[in-house]
Amino acid sequence: MSGFFITGTDTEIGKTMITAVLTRYFLDKGVEVFPYKPVQSGAEWKGDRLVAPDTVFYERFAKRQFGEETNTYLLKTPSSPHLAAAMEGKKIEAKPIINQTQKLLNSHELVFVEGAGGLIVPLNEEETMIDLIGRLSLPVILVARAGLGTINHTVLSVMALKQRNIQIAGIILNRVTPHELPEIEEDNRRMLEKLSGVPIVGTFPYINEDEMEELDVGHILEKWNIHVLEEAMEDESRKAY
Repeated sequence: MSGFFITGTDTEIGKTMITAVLTRYFLDKGVEVFPYKPVQSGAEWKGDRLVAPDTVFYERFAKRQFGEETNTYLLKTPSSPHLAAAMEGKKIEAKPIINQTQKLLNSHELVFVEGAGGLIVPLNEEETMIDLIGRLSLPVILVARAGLGTINHTVLSVMALKQRNIQIAGIILNRVTPHELPEIEEDNRRMLEKLSGVPIVGTFPYINEDEMEELDVGHILEKWNIHVLEEAMEDESRKAY
């Protein structure tokens, strides 16, 4: 068993897309993978039940059903988890998330746990996302924008994780706009590795929803340093024994 916590430098940075892409990639490789989104705000009513948009995306992209275990907290309000929970008369607790993560790790070869927003997003009045990451003790995959502005946000996020002694498996850069200057993107990649000391796993291209169905995940990821994640998986598996 092995797992990763997928977090980002900001909200709307591409965590869900990267979670879905990695799930699909490893499923295609024959690995039994499960994507887990413990806290989903902005859930939508479909018929008589609340549905998590991110789970729908996982299932559509991976072409597989994952069921209700993909979420522990479903909240209707599209806001920070602590505020959505408070507005709906609930409180997010870390313990159920930790228990569910352990259950999934025990029953699947590989688990991707996707956070909400960035590292300092509050879960409740006492804990933030980085507190949860620390308690789960999973290596982190940090998703960051590929273009202008990424160096500051990404290095600060790495510094925060290292201050907590949280293992960082790698950084994945995501093109969040269709027109990124290649010179800026390449320099960002170089400087991020130099300043953070964390390997860049790869860069994910900008795609719109219409292109998603035809995306050749294997072709994109064959250019990545995917061995960085595979080595972290092997290390996690050894720790389990």
